[in-house]
Amino acid sequence: MASSDPSRPATGYPFVPNGLHHPPPPAGSAYPYQAPPPHQPTYPYTYNTNQTYPNQRAIFLRRLIIALIIFTGIFFTILFICWLVIRPHFPEFRVTSLSISNFNVSSSSSSVTGTWNARFQVSNPNKKMKISYNEIQTSIFYKSEFLSQTRIPPFRQGKRNVTDIDVEYGATSSYIGERTVNQINSDEGRRLVSFNLRIVADAGFKVEGFWARRRLLRVYCNDVAVGTSGNGRSGNLTGGAVRCSVYA
Repeated sequence: MASSDPSRPATGYPFVPNGLHHPPPPAGSAYPYQAPPPHQPTYPYTYNTNQTYPNQRAIFLRRLIIALIIFTGIFFTILFICWLVIRPHFPEFRVTSLSISNFNVSSSSSSVTGTWNARFQVSNPNKKMKISYNEIQTSIFYKSEFLSQTRIPPFRQGKRNVTDIDVEYGATSSYIGERTVNQINSDEGRRLVSFNLRIVADAGFKVEGFWARRRLLRVYCNDVAVGTSGNGRSGNLTGGAVRCSVYA
C-alpha cells in the first residue's frame, strides 16, 4: 500500500483551480469557441482602381453651352426692351388722288392706252425712328391685268413725318386681252373703273444714330375707283382716299 503524500496531486483527474470542475467535451465534438480568422496584412494607404475622373472636354462643352444659353437670353431680353421703348411701326400709305387721261381701250387689238396720275400720302407714325426708302417701284393693274410700271425717286422721312409722292403711269397700246377689254368697256358703261396699285420699296429704319434692319416693303392699294366721263377718256378718284395694306 503506497503512502499518501499530501503535497502530491492526485492522479487520474485534471487539476481544476478553485475547486471548479468542468467535464471535458465529448470525443469528436468541435471546439466551442470560433477560431480567430487568419491574420491579414494591413496597408496604410489603399487605392480604388475603379475610380472615374470627369472628362475635361465634356465639362468645357457643358460650360460653353450654359454660357451660350445665358448670352442668348440676355440678348433677346435687351431686344425686347428696345422694342418696348421704340415701338416700331410700318409706314402708312394712302392713295389721295388718281386721275386718268387719254384713256382708250381698243377691242380690235385688245390693247389699252392712257395716262394715270396718282398721289400717295406716306406717313411715318414712329416717334423715335426715321425711315429711308430706296429702289422704289410701283405698278398699276386692272384687277390682275398689268397695265404700266414706273420708278419713284428715293426719299427719307423723319419722325412723325408725312410725305406726298406724285407718280405718273403711261401705257401705249399695251396688250391686255379680249376678256379684260370687255370688262373695262362694261365698267365704262357704268362710268366707274377700279384699278389696283402696287409699291415695292427697300426701306431702312434708323434709330438714334444707327440703322436697324432693312426691310422690303410691299404696299397694296386695291379697288381705287375712278369715275369716268361720258366718253370714258378721262376720270378722277371717287369716294375719297384709299388706305393701302403694308407688308414686310
